[in-house]
Amino acid sequence: MNNFRAYIGSESGVYRLENGELTFLGLGGKFVWAIYAFNRLGEKTAVHDIILAGSYGDGLFRSDNGGATWTLIEDGLTISAFRSFLTDPADPQSILAGGEPGRIFRSRDDGLSWQELTGIHAIPDIDDWYLPYSPRAGGVRNIYSPPNQPNTLLAAVEVGGLLRSDDGGETWDKVTVLNDEDMHFITGHSENADELWVSMGWVTLNERLPFQHPLLGGLARSTDGGKSWKKVIPNDYTRAMIVPPAHPDLVLAAPGKQVNHEAQIVVSADKGETWQFAGHGIENPMADTVEIFVAAPDDSIWAICSEGRLFRANSANWQWGSVCLLYTSPS
Repeated sequence: MNNFRAYIGSESGVYRLENGELTFLGLGGKFVWAIYAFNRLGEKTAVHDIILAGSYGDGLFRSDNGGATWTLIEDGLTISAFRSFLTDPADPQSILAGGEPGRIFRSRDDGLSWQELTGIHAIPDIDDWYLPYSPRAGGVRNIYSPPNQPNTLLAAVEVGGLLRSDDGGETWDKVTVLNDEDMHFITGHSENADELWVSMGWVTLNERLPFQHPLLGGLARSTDGGKSWKKVIPNDYTRAMIVPPAHPDLVLAAPGKQVNHEAQIVVSADKGETWQFAGHGIENPMADTVEIFVAAPDDSIWAICSEGRLFRANSANWQWGSVCLLYTSPS
């Protein structure tokens, strides 16, 4: 079991997992989609962590005492649904937050106040962004910065496309990724800035299809920093994928035959040319899908699933073990 603190957002609030013990921290009734924790005091044992909990429709909450109490943060924010956080690569003291509608904000004071990166508004088709399951227009599912390029930001917008800024978020352009605008995740090699990966769904801005499109979805790789792309998983509905920081020669993905279920975990050691099953310990196909993979401090990979399941494995054998199940309100 992990020997570090993990904070988990769920449909029933926020939990802390430490030394195998799961503790409810509050925000019961809030669907916490995005979570971010840090410690400016260097505390290693006492729980004085600052936690940002981005809910899905009820705003952004902040705790400066490890989850004992929470405050709703509104200063500078114009959205109430949050999808992702990232430490600003150009300033480790700053935080980036993405949400719905497809907007990005920066905080320079540990999440107490925020400034919108308004350059996104200049993207020509921003008014056409949408989400099949939400009234809000597009969602920033994650933000990524290639190694040694702190002013370059890439944002995966569902459904809006892949966005790129080379000036720290002041101005933005869209990156053409084959014919797909349903971006679910963007990441890359931890040492090679030219190697990028995106996972994709089945929808475009011009063709809002509720079923599998024969040309869309899957996983694509770029070897030239995003100028061109090659499809390496043809057209499965794919949300989660990761290039493990400790093993950048690998890429792990969870493509599915249907939205939210019939997925399987696969791994490639040759840049996506061939794939092997890597879902040992989980039913195949899965009853749900992996929403996101997260690399833990001990180099293990955690899989957060759409039905509240949390699994953990390492790259030695990809044998997944259940960490916990979160889908009911705390008693």
